[in-house]
Amino acid sequence: MAITLGGVTLSKHMIWEDEDAYGLVDSVAVRTLAGNLIVRDQALVKGRPITLTAREDQGWLTKTQVDAVRGLANAAGAGYSLVIESQSFQVKFRHHEPPAFEATALIMRNNHDIDDYYTCTIKLMTV
Repeated sequence: MAITLGGVTLSKHMIWEDEDAYGLVDSVAVRTLAGNLIVRDQALVKGRPITLTAREDQGWLTKTQVDAVRGLANAAGAGYSLVIESQSFQVKFRHHEPPAFEATALIMRNNHDIDDYYTCTIKLMTV
């Protein structure tokens, strides 16, 4: 599975955590003063969460990849193309659910090499 975000190639072994935890319909239910229930359904078009993770046992990113993704995440309001295999999405980072990007080195040291590996979480949403 090839994964690219804003032109940055990520590990094909990253996990799409919430791929099957999203519905395409949302409802709002309101009770009237008379006691009736009004339910409104609406199709969801944008805002689907996409959370990509690299765990301790798979999907690691190198420091070079982490720095590139951090650069994308630090651009306020920017949108990016996300490609996961044959699926393509327009996304933004979910800064309203901090941290939108988080990375931790597998081996802690003062000076990391560009090939050091990291676990990470990338929180995106479709726009």
